Amino acid sequence: MKKLILLVVLLAGVWLLLRSCGGATEISSPPPPAITKPEAPKAGATLNSVFPKGSGDFKLTFTQEKEGFAQAEWTKGSTKLATIAITDTNSNPSARDKFRDASRRLAGFPAATVGSQGTAVLVADRFQVQVRSTSPTFSAADRDDLVAQCNLQALAGKR
Repeated sequence: MKKLILLVVLLAGVWLLLRSCGGATEISSPPPPAITKPEAPKAGATLNSVFPKGSGDFKLTFTQEKEGFAQAEWTKGSTKLATIAITDTNSNPSARDKFRDASRRLAGFPAATVGSQGTAVLVADRFQVQVRSTSPTFSAADRDDLVAQCNLQALAGKR
């Protein structure tokens, strides 16, 4: 009987000792990395200033403006030649993918051909400037020239 009492006292002592030491140790994992939200897209009106200026027979007419997007038509006389669109890719990050392996640069920025009628550049890894021909007479070289007429450096500063 003494052995049984001694065993119970000994087990109770071990139990109290383990309990006072915190028992089993927990393995802690590092906190998850902070998730940074991309900056909200710029208002379309803030993008208007970088479009090319019309002169002579050429005219720029704004046609659409919303958060992260502005669009205009480029005309000569009464002929619509092209559509120019500026998109803040923070509203659609996958739009940057086509520039990832771009081998061509236009005005210092990565450029991509979009379908058979479009030319686009990615400015400051954020803004896509795209010119799409709407007239068969408006060539790829014309699109390149029109992209270069946009104030891309000012657009890069809006980042």
